[in-house]
Amino acid sequence: MIEIGSRNNAPTPQHKTRDVYLFHIDLSRPDTPFCFEQSIGGGHCEQGGAVWLAVSELEAWPGEWRLHLQKSGCGWVAELMDGHPSVDQATVASMILERHAEGAKPVGRWKAIAGWFKRNIHFTGRYGV
Repeated sequence: MIEIGSRNNAPTPQHKTRDVYLFHIDLSRPDTPFCFEQSIGGGHCEQGGAVWLAVSELEAWPGEWRLHLQKSGCGWVAELMDGHPSVDQATVASMILERHAEGAKPVGRWKAIAGWFKRNIHFTGRYGV
């Protein structure tokens, strides 16, 4: 499984310190490669869970996949999928992985540190994003 995005959205009504949304692509499951996961508290066994879906199942899933992607820190995936509605599932997965890999290319030390802060430190409230 390849993690495309994850973000802790706590505090939430479900938990004060841990409410992590995750999005993965699992190439070993070609029929349902897109994994939407939520980890509340200690993990998804305590609260939360995971579901593997195909592109054709996204709209019927009651979990609001676009919002889940946004909360996972990878809202660009929804934009990419919405921008290519007639593309087959394998191509969509490849496009997501290509775009995700662009962020893994070598950069300078300060840019890498800034990227880590952007991915892992989230401010909310009056002055937050």
